[in-house]
Amino acid sequence: MGFKEDLTSIQPSFECLKFLAWRVEREYYRGTHKLQHYRWSLDYIKAVLANLAKFGDENGFLFHTTGDVRESYRYAENEFAFCEFLKNLNLDLAKFNASVTDMAVRKIVFVNLQRMGFVERFDKNKTLCEVGKVYRNYRFVKLTPLAEKFLNAKNLFEEQKILGIALDRVFDGLVQDIFDILSGLNESYLDIYEFMFFVSYLGKSYENETITKEKIVEFINEFKQLKARQKAVVRVVNDFCQPDKFGGNKTDKRDFHNWKNEAQTLFDSLNLMAYFEYDEKNGRLFLRGKNELKGFKFKRSNVAKNEYFQNHEVVKDILFELHHIVPFYFAKDIEALKIIDAWQNLIYIDANSHKALTHSKNAIRLSFDGLDVVLDDFLGFALKLKFNQNAKYKTSLQNVMKRYNQRLINE
Repeated sequence: MGFKEDLTSIQPSFECLKFLAWRVEREYYRGTHKLQHYRWSLDYIKAVLANLAKFGDENGFLFHTTGDVRESYRYAENEFAFCEFLKNLNLDLAKFNASVTDMAVRKIVFVNLQRMGFVERFDKNKTLCEVGKVYRNYRFVKLTPLAEKFLNAKNLFEEQKILGIALDRVFDGLVQDIFDILSGLNESYLDIYEFMFFVSYLGKSYENETITKEKIVEFINEFKQLKARQKAVVRVVNDFCQPDKFGGNKTDKRDFHNWKNEAQTLFDSLNLMAYFEYDEKNGRLFLRGKNELKGFKFKRSNVAKNEYFQNHEVVKDILFELHHIVPFYFAKDIEALKIIDAWQNLIYIDANSHKALTHSKNAIRLSFDGLDVVLDDFLGFALKLKFNQNAKYKTSLQNVMKRYNQRLINE
């Protein structure tokens, strides 16, 4: 049985499988490609930009290596500043268990940041290299005014807005498309394979017709009906898309792993935006809220809750509840929601204390009396929560919690 027959026989009446079988056999089967595949976060991006600002010359230019840095490579004197940049960047990245190599920062990270509008890249003569064009002699990188504005953001809300602008630029309208697709699905999530198989072909031609958002929604709603049998689809496509089964160059081959990595990178980057949250454990992308005629309705993030327990290393207790220090309803728009509905703005407290705070006058300032937690409203109301008895958190994260709270209050 051939690939097409094997795939479509999983459910012969489903058009989505017929499309998928047709697509995978096309030369440009991978579809949309916006970012070089790489795992990063907001802190990762800020660390790269901050170190570029630190190690550039008096005009902001940082001269870097070119080509492959192999075992026998020796750095030239004019590349020493780049070595200092890389060393200090990795010291910063190590704080959240990340790292980057010479080649990865040049060939992937700088490329992505250029597409986002955070850096400009130049050749050996400091001639500006255009986004989207391939050059063989990239040698300088420099922060843009947008990156400087991002690094000097007055508060978390401004920072989130600038990041959203940068990502929206690189996605070139795809953010709105994904927002619309998610809003139209019968089950309001998009998993990694649904993006790979269907969404990433948006706008391309199939049977002499352009694949629209409406068509994508039809395909995904149909695909979701397969339930557990989706695994059979993934297995068949994965088995077919193995590079060693194909001759010729990269265009002739099929590579399931790289295809999935591209989707993963896009999901990670969408998760940095206010509109979406990504449940990495289950590989699902959700809308944080949805526009309704009566205003904006928010959905509380399960991801933020899970991150609290992971970071604070706290065991769940049926007598305790997670409480937003700066109240959830203070969020007036989707950007504010992303900042408020974060694990750094949560505290795990006993149910009675949670009830008292719910009826208080917005106790939003966080401080500590030894290990005990103190919440007050600036107007005389204060509640002290005994460590472990009324509040459970990781004591070494006190400064992280206080700094985040101060930045929220300043806004």
